[in-house]
Amino acid sequence: MNIFANYGLGGAVLNVAEGIKVYPLGLEAHGADIIASHANHVKADIVITLYDAWVFSPEIASRFRWVPYLPVDHDPLPERVKMVLDSAWQPIAYSRFGEAKLREAGLDPRYVPHGIETEVFKPGTAKERTTARERLKIGDDTFVASMVAANKGTPSRKSFPEALWAWKQFNARHPDSILYLHTHAGPEMTGIDLPLLIHKLQIPDKAIAFCDPYWNLIGFPDNYMREVYLASDVLLNPAMGEGFGLPIVEAQACGCPVIVGDNTAQSELCFAGWKVPGQPFWTPVGAWQFVPSLEAILESLEEAYKHRGSTTLAKKAREGAMAYDADVVTETYWKPVLAEIESEVSAGNVLEPVMAEAVL
Repeated sequence: MNIFANYGLGGAVLNVAEGIKVYPLGLEAHGADIIASHANHVKADIVITLYDAWVFSPEIASRFRWVPYLPVDHDPLPERVKMVLDSAWQPIAYSRFGEAKLREAGLDPRYVPHGIETEVFKPGTAKERTTARERLKIGDDTFVASMVAANKGTPSRKSFPEALWAWKQFNARHPDSILYLHTHAGPEMTGIDLPLLIHKLQIPDKAIAFCDPYWNLIGFPDNYMREVYLASDVLLNPAMGEGFGLPIVEAQACGCPVIVGDNTAQSELCFAGWKVPGQPFWTPVGAWQFVPSLEAILESLEEAYKHRGSTTLAKKAREGAMAYDADVVTETYWKPVLAEIESEVSAGNVLEPVMAEAVL
């Protein structure tokens, strides 16, 4: 097995373990210019990409056995994505929604959901919750909603403007509340200038908290994220569309209910919480996403406030998330799918068998 780091590594090949090398980015963003050469260099049986499919071209994708493990966050599948996937050897969707949209487009996908470490993301004791809040400088009696979402792209796929509009109204009714934003605050990644938006909405400073910007760039440890979920009364994630939505499952694994957009993969991942309807929005890629209802976000926050501390919701959240335990996903989904792929490769289907396997 070899790895292609198409983000964050350039100019060198790293040996990370015996028999495993990490190959660097080429000259173009996303690595589309070099992925086929890497595959040829290692004599790859298959190339599994965990990435948006649209960044590749049919011409490049047809040079190797391409197994795209991909998100689908639009309805229907955008034509641009369909055009590229026609060259795929075996697409794998990581949501049931994505699987359905790929089938509607005439493809024959397999399904393997994302998995999480449920021994890392797990419920805590009352003492652990208090400790988590102390580290975040949040009082025991404060109602906490958290957004764990990338502030990237315009319009905001994560619905920051809509979420903050609703928070303005909610906090006016409940001054004992705080919204924790685990994201980059500024517009540097073509996202929203969140401090400006918060100022324009006249949301009090004490009603908003941001994560540490330095740690947000280099990466927080998993235990920190667990503490965020333990400290939270609800995860707020009313996105316009999600390919999956790992924080939704992570939060619920910790016993934290969620507010999600009732669209794409989010609908199937809400085990305990509230689904927000939305208005269809035609995006530049030629398919629909969904702008969440402002009033529905506000109503969902009110419901979360009313039910905070619910052991029933916490239990339902944990039970639902356990289906996405990484070991369960490996045994139930990955092993059968990879065995099927191995059988096809061994049979020499589509391309002649070669010597080594590469997972990129």
